[in-house]
Amino acid sequence: MMNSKSQSGNAVIYVLIVVVLFAALGFTLSRQSDTSETSSLDTERASIMATQLIEKANQVKQGVDQMIFSGSAFTPTTSDLVFITPDDAAFNTAPNIHKVWHPSGGGMTLPTLPPDAVHQVDADPVAGWYLGLFNNVEWTPTTATDVVLTAHQISKVVCEQVNKKITGTTTIPVLAGAVSIKDVLIDTAKHTGGANVDLDTTACVAGCDGMPSLCISNNAGTMWSFYSLIESR
Repeated sequence: MMNSKSQSGNAVIYVLIVVVLFAALGFTLSRQSDTSETSSLDTERASIMATQLIEKANQVKQGVDQMIFSGSAFTPTTSDLVFITPDDAAFNTAPNIHKVWHPSGGGMTLPTLPPDAVHQVDADPVAGWYLGLFNNVEWTPTTATDVVLTAHQISKVVCEQVNKKITGTTTIPVLAGAVSIKDVLIDTAKHTGGANVDLDTTACVAGCDGMPSLCISNNAGTMWSFYSLIESR
């Protein structure tokens, strides 16, 4: 009799365990199917990555500022700054003191984009960070070329979060139809063999004017890049 009661009690316990397990499984599946929560998590991750991009741009600016303060000339008519990267054949060819990424120059480490922040639709050039002195930003003091750092081909949600931190809104300014985002924000003469276009209110009709840092889109809304004006002249 006691054995029968014991077996009956065990059976009840097993049933309760199964019920609890099914309830937990159902809760997990409902969490996974809740698109609003998933979207929120994606936005949170994008916000963290946006902060990382902005902080990296600030670090590069501080490093370049230090180089100029230490003696690398940067004036309206001259610049000693050198932007060749470690994969360049001349990277270790002296003199190295004015090379931004060289240990004997700026001593900065060439950054990489977080994989989750990348949205690459064009391999010429690939997604990544680009720094150079190659075009003029209209809202700087003169028409001389300025130093621009670009996080090229990032995802739209990260782009939105970058702008939210900079401007308070997720609005992304769009380039004019005939303007290529890489021609505006990357030294295409070095990286793609193309020709650069100045960043002005003709290229970026609305939303860019006066902005030292911003994330913008190509006209098709398929490519997004974050630029930061490192040194202006």
